[in-house]
Amino acid sequence: MNGAAERKTPLFVTKTSFYKNILILAFPIILQQLLRVSVDTLDSIMLGQIDQIQMSAVSQAQQVFFVFYTVCNGFAVGCCVLISQYWGKKELDSIRTLFAVGVRYIAVFAAVVAAVVMIWPEKVMRIYSSDPELIGLGASYLRIAAWMYVPCAISSMLFACCRGIEQMKVSFTTNAISYPLNIILDYCFIFGAFGFPELGIRGAACGAVMARLVELAVLCRFVFRKERTIGLKPRDMLRRDRKLSMDFLKVGAPIVAHEMIWSTGTTAGSSITGQMSTVIVTGYNVANVMYQLLGCAMNGVLHACSVTIGKTIGAGESREKIRQEAYSLVLIGLAGGTILGVLTLILGSMFVGIYDLTPDAAEYARWFMVIFALIWPFSGMEMTGMIAALRAGGDGKTGFITDIFTMWLITIPLAALSAFVLGLSPYVVISVIKFNIVLEALVGIWRIRSMKWVKNLTEV
Repeated sequence: MNGAAERKTPLFVTKTSFYKNILILAFPIILQQLLRVSVDTLDSIMLGQIDQIQMSAVSQAQQVFFVFYTVCNGFAVGCCVLISQYWGKKELDSIRTLFAVGVRYIAVFAAVVAAVVMIWPEKVMRIYSSDPELIGLGASYLRIAAWMYVPCAISSMLFACCRGIEQMKVSFTTNAISYPLNIILDYCFIFGAFGFPELGIRGAACGAVMARLVELAVLCRFVFRKERTIGLKPRDMLRRDRKLSMDFLKVGAPIVAHEMIWSTGTTAGSSITGQMSTVIVTGYNVANVMYQLLGCAMNGVLHACSVTIGKTIGAGESREKIRQEAYSLVLIGLAGGTILGVLTLILGSMFVGIYDLTPDAAEYARWFMVIFALIWPFSGMEMTGMIAALRAGGDGKTGFITDIFTMWLITIPLAALSAFVLGLSPYVVISVIKFNIVLEALVGIWRIRSMKWVKNLTEV
């Protein structure tokens, strides 16, 4: 009995090197995410200096990009999952082919979405607002911003593929160039500084398009000329492989579907608040900016966790080791989410003070932040459990099915009922919208315990 007890595998990973490696992998992604969100934050602050209408308009218009980007992220994550497992087996030729497959699929998708947004920007804006002035301003932003969709999609795929082979620094290095450039160009175009035309909200779109083109150019230079691990060349983008293409679709389709369901559900929540009043929209958008800023930390950890456990699965490690690592990822999510929740409570009022808000909008923002703080521990577990662990094991269906039930059949209908029929407080409405995160975290933990999510995708 004593010998059996001694051989029993601990519930969590006890080696500090495991957690240290995740932090090392996560750090450059966190910096990249912070740079990305800082652009949106500074855009809203700069436009807020002109008036709250322009700030609210760009925030609502960016909901379109949010849906687009999260779907692109689904394609990218699906490719990254496959690459990380092949990386565990060191099959470099398959990795080169997956780079090419991923870029082709995501470029076609981005071109279609960009065309729709450019042709019908007013119709797209009406999804998120009923205010004619907001719709007009948002449409003027979208007509220009749509030009960045294709380069942004290709960049997101290349970033994800690099993460799959543990090349994390390229994300930060590239964005350390593109995002400061984005901020400078936005300032010049929004206010007409240094001889640039004063374009207001359209200036924010112009700066974003130019920065994304520079970003793609810098990234391609790294991938094709500097990165030596897999030695990718431009001609490799013509590679084809039926099995790997089918694997990409098989793994990526449920992840893309999950991202689409989740992102449209999230923007449906924004649409519900957007129908209330401009003051509530402004308060919610300010609170959401802080949520996204702090979320950069968990997003970085998420990607690092996914690559770590994906590599373990691809290397053919035992189920006990995989279970142990998965439980440890959930623990990391709980600890990280709790820390971010506390930071939200401590820094919330200070963050609101950065903006030039009316007293009512500032009050809404502060209380929305309290709601977000309470949700953060569950959000952390959802990100490292439901998203990082399950997807790395090839299980994208659980998240997709869970979102259909928790978001579209429970929280969104209840939120709409609370807002438009019962006339409840916006705080109640936002609490209902965010409650789906609690449900998803619990389902993710249940699924991880079953161990039915583990699939070695590199096996024929």
